Amino acid sequence: MQNSLFGLLRSVLYVPASNQKVLKKAPHLDADCLILDLEDSVPEQQKENARALALETLNAVESKDILRTVRINALNSELWMDDVQAIFDGRPDALVVPKVDSIASLQKLFDLLTGLEANHPGGFTCSVWAMIESPLGVINAYTIAKHPRISLLVMGTSDLGAALGIAPTVERGGMAVALQQTVLAAKAAGVGVIDGVFVDLRDPQGFADQCRYGAALGFNGKTVIHPSQVLPANQLFLPSKAEIEHAKTVLHSWQKAYEQGEEICLVDGVLVERLHARRALEILKSVNEMVEVTDL
Repeated sequence: MQNSLFGLLRSVLYVPASNQKVLKKAPHLDADCLILDLEDSVPEQQKENARALALETLNAVESKDILRTVRINALNSELWMDDVQAIFDGRPDALVVPKVDSIASLQKLFDLLTGLEANHPGGFTCSVWAMIESPLGVINAYTIAKHPRISLLVMGTSDLGAALGIAPTVERGGMAVALQQTVLAAKAAGVGVIDGVFVDLRDPQGFADQCRYGAALGFNGKTVIHPSQVLPANQLFLPSKAEIEHAKTVLHSWQKAYEQGEEICLVDGVLVERLHARRALEILKSVNEMVEVTDL
């Protein structure tokens, strides 16, 4: 399996799979991705019904319109295998696995997926997103991320904060190292990485500030828990107009210098090298700016 991003993942919306009304609305909220949740948001007595509703939603929503994933129950529970078998025919774009502490803990899931895929028509291959929610998960994040079955890491900041004994603040200063280490692990492995949730719906400014901080750290987007958080996340995990214009200037200036036999140039007194031009190109691609460049 190729380790790669699926595209824009600025807003990744958790949806309780037991709530049929919300499931019908969720695909139309402009989120880049849905996580149909079979874990924390679903009471024990509703698990079976939630699986059926998740499968129904997977079959009803086109993957080309929105990314469709399912969060299964933890692998140390007795529920996860039934989760996977119940929803697999819906061809989810990924399974989101909570509380991943090590790559070894995923082996039974990998074996099950391999068997299901072998018997599935059309050569369907299911990706896995690992949730990093514990100190041990953070320490093992690179080993987890580099496995070929893993295509993305998801921060579980609520559980991580509890494990660290840290109060849930906007700044999250006490878990800064854990956030940065997980981003580093994902980037080193070449996979995506999504920031954790912001649970105080009464504080939109705090949510916006946390999005900016997450984007500055290198997260690709943010998991969200309410429709009101979708649009701000979509906006804040894209470059600003000023950043886009600066990227155009950097790319144009470096390209001009390159055509004259140079590898460096100055933009507003700041040294620009090939690596800066590559970053500028990434920014422009993220907003669908089509730019022709040479040898980047």
